[in-house]
Amino acid sequence: MVNTSSDDVLLNDTTHIEEIITRHLWTYVGCMIIIIGTLGHFLSITVMATSRSFRIQCSTVYLITMSISGLLPLYTGLLRFVIFIGISGWENDLRDTSNAVCRFHMTMTYASLQYFAWLQATIAVDRLISVAVPHKYAMLFSWRIGIAVVVFELLAVVGLNMSVTFTTGFNENGSCAILKQSFFNNVWTYIDLLSFSLVPATILIICNTAILFLLYQRQYRVASDSSSKIARSITVMLMSLNVLFLMTTLPISIMALQQFIKWGDYGSKQYALMDLIWSVCSLFQYAGSACTFFVYFVTGSKFREELRRMPSRLCIRIKTTSKSPSNTTNLWLSAPPDSCSFNGGGSK
Repeated sequence: MVNTSSDDVLLNDTTHIEEIITRHLWTYVGCMIIIIGTLGHFLSITVMATSRSFRIQCSTVYLITMSISGLLPLYTGLLRFVIFIGISGWENDLRDTSNAVCRFHMTMTYASLQYFAWLQATIAVDRLISVAVPHKYAMLFSWRIGIAVVVFELLAVVGLNMSVTFTTGFNENGSCAILKQSFFNNVWTYIDLLSFSLVPATILIICNTAILFLLYQRQYRVASDSSSKIARSITVMLMSLNVLFLMTTLPISIMALQQFIKWGDYGSKQYALMDLIWSVCSLFQYAGSACTFFVYFVTGSKFREELRRMPSRLCIRIKTTSKSPSNTTNLWLSAPPDSCSFNGGGSK
């Protein structure tokens, strides 16, 4: 690639149009994904943490954790590419700050993406159990089980990615790089592919197929009470989330097998084209981790209802805090939603 710092410099005989497109994609699309993802994840966390309907669900622990972990790829991998490729034109790489930053940042990038994928698979398994044995699920799967699962998975992912820490660092040119290229290409690439995509995707497909089969069998037998409606709404929402994961991770998973893809010589038009394709696949992947809020909103009727009630709960909390600071929590959760004059305060 040609290192450049402005569009005027970019427009020269040795620069390919694909490189210019790549820079603009990372600059504008990348920044947009970061902004949308940050706002969406914070809204998702707020709705689920303050809603009584969501707080009683074990899956809520997974969803809140997934929203928190969804922020990590945006501010490790994506932000780095926005600065490195989009803003500086392949000149200023955060990983080149120090050897420690190089190893930590590369490990965090891989671990955060894999952890996000593991949580997706965990949610699919959780939904399958809740649909298959709803009564046992309600009795046995408390929020404590959810916390234990997410902590165990976090430790497992960090442990798995320690191999990245010990195979990366500064090369002889003082740049962050893979020091053991043979291990990385022949071993780690496949470990990452299995952990990030293939295994979670297989679990998602199996669980979602089983859920659809069970729901089809029970569609004429499920009661129409409010608890059943909530369960169906959450199930549809989470299955849509799984579909989003499959669609956004498959392209970059294919691109990860670099030894089977002809990139061409460094600086050639073929290399610039493949770098552009890789950039599009990467942005698609980051968009998938950033847009979970919109999946909640579009497919989850319960989520939309709780989102509309959130301003009313906030108003009630402010009023009760000013009147009785020592007794706010129960009033906030139990007061009627129409206690404040918000249009979104009523029920659906």
